[in-house]
Amino acid sequence: MGVRCATMARVSVVTGVHLLAAIVAAITWVVVLMLPPRLRVLTPYLGWASGGTVVWALCVTSVKHEGIHPWHQIPWFPAIAFTTGALLLWAGWFTRPEWRPSRALTAMWIAAPAMILAARLVGGLDVRSALFVVNTVYCFSLLLAIAVQVARRAGDREPAPRGVARLILVAAVVTLIAEAFRLNITDVIVTVTLVVVVATTVRVGDGIRPRSESGTLIDDLGALVLVFDDQQRLVDLNAPARLFYDLRGVEPPPADTAAADLLGTDLADVDALSVTLRVGSDQVRLGGYVQRLPSDGTPPNGWVCLLRRSTRSGTEAPAPWARRTLMGRIPAHDTATGLLSTRAFRQALGEAAQGSAAATDSAVAVVMTTPDPTELADTASVVADAWESRPEAIAVGRSGRSEIGLVVRGLDEPTLTAWCDEVGISDRLLVATRAGSVAEAGDLVDAAAAELSRRSRA
Repeated sequence: MGVRCATMARVSVVTGVHLLAAIVAAITWVVVLMLPPRLRVLTPYLGWASGGTVVWALCVTSVKHEGIHPWHQIPWFPAIAFTTGALLLWAGWFTRPEWRPSRALTAMWIAAPAMILAARLVGGLDVRSALFVVNTVYCFSLLLAIAVQVARRAGDREPAPRGVARLILVAAVVTLIAEAFRLNITDVIVTVTLVVVVATTVRVGDGIRPRSESGTLIDDLGALVLVFDDQQRLVDLNAPARLFYDLRGVEPPPADTAAADLLGTDLADVDALSVTLRVGSDQVRLGGYVQRLPSDGTPPNGWVCLLRRSTRSGTEAPAPWARRTLMGRIPAHDTATGLLSTRAFRQALGEAAQGSAAATDSAVAVVMTTPDPTELADTASVVADAWESRPEAIAVGRSGRSEIGLVVRGLDEPTLTAWCDEVGISDRLLVATRAGSVAEAGDLVDAAAAELSRRSRA
C-alpha cells in the first residue's frame, strides 16, 4: 500500500510539472499577444510557438496522468511539429537581419503538422508508430537547423542576444539527451526557453535584433572610401569604412597611417587594387581602384581608394555580389593627365596584341618620364593633341607613376624620335623608344620603361 501511494505521489508531481508548463506557456502566449507593437515585432512566431507548446504540454500532462489513450497523439504530434517549425522561423529572424521566410518554408511549417494530423485521423491506430518515426525525424531535423542558425550569434558582441543564443544551444543539447532517455520533458524545456527569450526581448528591446552584416552595409550604403594625402598618409575614411571596422569590434586605422602599411602597396603604382585586410580576427578580401586627386583637390595631389568585397568574375552570384563585381571597373582616364589610366592603357595594348595581324604589323613604343607633375601634364596635352585622333595610335596613356606611354603602328622608330625632338619633349623629359610588332606592344613599353629607369639611376 505504501509503495502504491509513493508511486501515485511521484506521478502526480510529474503530472503537475507538465501542467505547470502548459499554464506558463499559455501566459507567455498572452504576454506576446499583449506586447506593444514595437516589441511584438521583435518576437515573430514566438506567439505561435507558445500556443503550440500549450497543446503539447497538455497532451503530455494527460498521458502522465491517465496513460496512453488513442486520442492523445491526434493533437500531440502535430503540436510538436507546429511548435518546432515556428521556432525555426523565429531562428531565421533572430540570426539574419531583415529576414523573411520564403513561401516554401512557410508552407512547410503549416503543411507538415496538417499532413500528420490528416494521416492520424484517416489511418487511426495503424499509422501511429509510423507517424512517431516521421514526426521524430522531422522535428529533430528542424532542431538541428535551429541550432546551426542560432550558433551564428553565440559570439555576438551584445550580451543579451549572445546569452539567448547560448541558452538555445544548451536547450538543444539537453533535448537530445532527454529524448535519448525518453524522459518526455521537451515541452518543459521549450516552455522555459520561450519564457527566457520573451523576457529578454522585453527587457532589452531592439538590442535583440540582429545587426546588419558588414558586407551588406558596404553594399547598401556604399563602398569603403579611404582618402590619402600627397605623401600617401591616411587623411579620412567614409561612414561605411568606419562601420566596416566598428562591426568587427576594431578601431578604424588612425590618421597618418601609411598606405603601404594599410594596403600593402604604393598607390602611385596601381590603378586597380586587390587587398586582404586583417580586421581583428577576420581577413576580408577587397577589391577596387585608386584615383589620383588633382592639384586643386582635397587634399591637393592626394589619393582616393575605393574598395568593395571582391568576388570571382564569371560566377553566377546573387545581385549584391554582382554589384560588387562591377566595382572592379575603373575610370578609363587619369585625372591628372587626361590620358588613359595605367590599367586602361595596358588593356588597350592587350586588346591590340590579340588582333589577327598583330604578329606582322610593326609597332613603336615611346615612354617619357619626369618627376615634375606639371611638366608631365603639359607633355600629356601635347601628346594627346598630336596622336589621340590619329589612326596609327594604338594607345596613349599613363605607363607608370611618372611616365607617359605612346604606342603607334605602321611608323618607324626614327620618325617617332624626330617628332619628340620637334615638339621639344626630348629636351624636357627622358625619352626611350622600342620597336617591334603590335603583338609585343606591352613588352616594348616595359623595355622602354626599364631603360628610363636605368638612365634615371645613372
